This record gives sequence, structure tokens and C-alpha cells, in this order.
Amino acid sequence: MGEAATQLIKAFSSLPADEKHAVLIELAKLSELDSPISDEELLLAGESVFQMYDEEEGAIGNSEER
Repeated sequence: MGEAATQLIKAFSSLPADEKHAVLIELAKLSELDSPISDEELLLAGESVFQMYDEEEGAIGNSEER
């Protein structure tokens, strides 16, 4: 992965959850214009998104317990 992609991911990581969701939707739309997304790719992307949300919720839960 190049420097531009790394910076994009870093910026994405700092966004609030609702903005992350909106960005993911737009990226999916853009990527489908270039080539169709397979069901397997969608499944993997969905799993990654839900894992990200679970990790964020876990971090919020852990910080609220302190």
C-alpha cells in the first residue's frame, strides 16, 4: 500500500462512525463503477465493517467503565 492510501486510512480512522459509514458507501459505489463487486467481496467487506464497529463499541464501553 502506498503513502496516499496509508494517509487515507489514517484520516478515515479519525472520523466519527456516521461519517465512516458514509465514506464506505461512497467508496463502494466508486469501486463498483470500475468493476463489479462479487458476493464474496461484499461479505468480506461487511464482516470488516462490523468488526470495526464492534471494536469501537468495545473501546467506548471500556472507557465508560473507568
